[in-house]
Amino acid sequence: MEKQDGLLLSVSAILTSLLLAYVLHFPSSNPSIYSDIIGSFWGRCWVQAGTLPYISSPPGCSSSFEYPVLSGFLLYFAKEVGVTLSGYYDTFSILSVAAGLAIVGACYGITKSLGRKLDPLYFLMPTFIIYGIYNFDLFHAALAIVSLFFFVRGNRTSSAISLGLAVDLKLTSVVLLPVFLLEIREDWPRLKYLLWFAVVVAAANLPIVLLNFHNFLAGYQFIGNWGLEDAWYVWIFQNPSTWGYAKLFAVGVAGLLLIRVYTMEASLEAKSFLAIGAYLLATYIYAPQFNLLLIPFIAVLELKHPALYPWDGFNALIILTWFIPGSTPTAAWNWPQVFAALRAVCLAWMCVSVAATEGYSLPSWLRGIPRAIRRAGPSQERLPVAAPT
Repeated sequence: MEKQDGLLLSVSAILTSLLLAYVLHFPSSNPSIYSDIIGSFWGRCWVQAGTLPYISSPPGCSSSFEYPVLSGFLLYFAKEVGVTLSGYYDTFSILSVAAGLAIVGACYGITKSLGRKLDPLYFLMPTFIIYGIYNFDLFHAALAIVSLFFFVRGNRTSSAISLGLAVDLKLTSVVLLPVFLLEIREDWPRLKYLLWFAVVVAAANLPIVLLNFHNFLAGYQFIGNWGLEDAWYVWIFQNPSTWGYAKLFAVGVAGLLLIRVYTMEASLEAKSFLAIGAYLLATYIYAPQFNLLLIPFIAVLELKHPALYPWDGFNALIILTWFIPGSTPTAAWNWPQVFAALRAVCLAWMCVSVAATEGYSLPSWLRGIPRAIRRAGPSQERLPVAAPT
């Protein structure tokens, strides 16, 4: 009964957070906190025209979109169902509630498998309140954690499909693919998982590639040309003319950290957390809503760490200080980048602590990087996983 109470309290917590998010971002609220779905997406010409993204463009309008395919179609669905601004926002919010409940359900199932209790406080963290109804990240987080849930339950096909759908929404969760593949010891089941993942990704993207490759490519070119956004190393590469080098730096850091994570002999849930954490510490775009992807993995780890709440509090402060008059929010020495740097420190501290609990102190973890580049293999200490189906 106590564990069931954890589920009910977590459902209550996520619904409370999303209700607050709904009011904070509601278009007619005064003041209304910025959200991408209102401040950026609603005004797109293809959204206003009610045309399919990526494929067809109204006269004088480009239907390219800087997010993967399922994100664009989710936006199209919300506009077609909602029609008006408030209806569009309500539709997106209802879908967000469904995603939030899926996150709680998956986290509950995983923690139950681990013999842990789901703590509802994770679903009352500032990121759920400020960014819960904001962009596509709540849906992305739901599919990613559902993928882990299916993997733990032994349903690898459903896990691969869920992970493929997550990548069709936002690319970040692709860092989980090697974690899951390396957890599968047998060659054919591993290949089968990869094939299911590839089929789902191809099924969503290939039709767009064939129908309008220019628009498909334009979205990824847009992201490739984007500058540093809330990356801690903006303090190193302060001149925008050096941001090309900063992106090379990001690739190098991501490669070193992820290879080290993939070759660790650690529990599945810890490696999943560390893979996402490594990506977030390295990427040149660490928008604050990205924290939504990591929090469910923190919940299944039952991570109790002194940096946890500051990490998420600094994250909330990024958008709350973004629109200070006269500031340049993407530049160092402005408040959003101060909070982004502090957030990175907290995340790094948590990652080091999680690695240490898995038997990897910071010195030994760093010493293992050269070996990790030459080595890859499945985990030995594994989260209990049911027989595959």
